[in-house]
Amino acid sequence: MIGRVPALRALLARRSPAMIRPGLRPVRRLLARLGDPQRGLAVVHVAGTNGKGSVIAFLEAMLLAAGIPVAAYTSPHLIRFHERMRIDGREITDDALDALLTEVIAADPEEETTFFELTTAAALLHFARLGRFALSGPGLVLLETGLGGRLDATNVVVPRVAMLTTIAMDHEEYLGSSLVAIAREKAGILKPGVPVVAAPGSWVAQRVIAATARRLGAPLWLAGRDFHHVVPRREPAGRMDWRFRLAGGGPWARLPAPALPGLHQYANAALAMAGAVILRESGMRLSLAHARIGIANAHHPGRLECFPGTPPVWLDGAHNPSGMEALARWVQNGGMGEPFVPITLIFSVVQHKNGLNMVNRLIPWVREVFTVSCGGERGRSPDELIGLWNDAPVAVTCLADARQALAAARRSAGPGGRILVTGSLFLVGEVRSLLL
Repeated sequence: MIGRVPALRALLARRSPAMIRPGLRPVRRLLARLGDPQRGLAVVHVAGTNGKGSVIAFLEAMLLAAGIPVAAYTSPHLIRFHERMRIDGREITDDALDALLTEVIAADPEEETTFFELTTAAALLHFARLGRFALSGPGLVLLETGLGGRLDATNVVVPRVAMLTTIAMDHEEYLGSSLVAIAREKAGILKPGVPVVAAPGSWVAQRVIAATARRLGAPLWLAGRDFHHVVPRREPAGRMDWRFRLAGGGPWARLPAPALPGLHQYANAALAMAGAVILRESGMRLSLAHARIGIANAHHPGRLECFPGTPPVWLDGAHNPSGMEALARWVQNGGMGEPFVPITLIFSVVQHKNGLNMVNRLIPWVREVFTVSCGGERGRSPDELIGLWNDAPVAVTCLADARQALAAARRSAGPGGRILVTGSLFLVGEVRSLLL
């Protein structure tokens, strides 16, 4: 796929996607050379530890149901880089991406920016040139942070709405070693007077966000205080409807089960609902009917995604302890079918992640593990991956690549087994490509 986009191939040859350098000065300089395309864009800016992509998927589906033009910039991709830039649900074309990257690379001859900074600038330029995503236009840009918030390359916009998903421990080497520090970094996307919708999950993070919003005069809608949702206690094979209501009374809205599996997706859908209410109040023609359609039809590949077969294969992009906890809860609630069958696991995790914590959440459900080293320079060695499972009472085998691991897992699980692929989005992307 990269071969069809020469500019992307050239960019990858010179700048590693693994390079992370928090700070806004280089990307601001690049954007200035490009005419500051970020100014005047109508943006919903989304930060958080887990759930960002899911919230964007729900909002994107709602806007599409309403016939509202919608652009989305998300990361990382699973299979093709093009997944990161979408217009009305469709990925950018090879030719458009090549021309765009060629222009942006030429605007950075000193190569001051990282891969993510440059591609973020390219996305903003692309959306601005389309015209319909200006503040005066009919459309909306959904913009996902890459890492953190305050110093993330996407934090060059003044959004119409800021949204914060679950906040948990992750990327401590960049964001800080405490939940307070991480919440401060995520809350860095808040802007003076701009409404913010937040479902951070913990009281610690809530306090940080509330204090930041007060200081900036940003109206805050907080989950559990300003909007509420009621969900089923368990998630049987047929997922159930749920209810959403704004604080201060009023009727409960009855909504369909989210298209994305897992009880945690009800919270993500509720956050998207609250964001949709704010957008409607600002003049956007979003109705409850559009929200219902979006919730029931959202699509987010690689998140509790099932490929049927004998045995079936589930893919989940959980790549930190908080995400793995949600995955384990889904397994415990019968998400992989009843009666429970011990899982044959294909697993990987990159450096700087709390791999042992992730493994401990999976141990009770696993019968055998096949590990794969992936993620390039960010990947862990085969010995490191096996070492994470030293205290687990399961057989662990490290294989050379995802293809070998998938074949071995199918043989081991047998027709009546269950296969789960998780721990790394790199791994999920590789296996998804094979399954497709």
